[in-house]
Amino acid sequence: SAVIYSLRSLVGQDIPLNQGCLAPIEFKIPPFSLLNPSDDVGVVGGNVLTSQRVVDVVLKAFKACAASQGCMNNLTFGDDRFGYYETIAGGAGAGPTWHGRSGVHTHCTNTR
Repeated sequence: SAVIYSLRSLVGQDIPLNQGCLAPIEFKIPPFSLLNPSDDVGVVGGNVLTSQRVVDVVLKAFKACAASQGCMNNLTFGDDRFGYYETIAGGAGAGPTWHGRSGVHTHCTNTR
């Protein structure tokens, strides 16, 4: 999802949000890495950091912009009757024709 988001943000027209759009993309992810762990390791909750960094890496590969603040900065609280989950704004990297911004939601914290 982070890759298709990145690619959609780079294309100057609307493209469908579906798996078919990734068909021409080849992913080379080394085994036993953060994005391709073995079946016997515990993984949970890392999407708040990992997805933001994947977006940063893809956008940097295309020289589109500098990195975001890199985390969704979650705030959660609640009890046995309700729960609240929110992402807190961080900042966006500068691009070829614009300055970076601080205190704004970026990438995975503000997408449809």
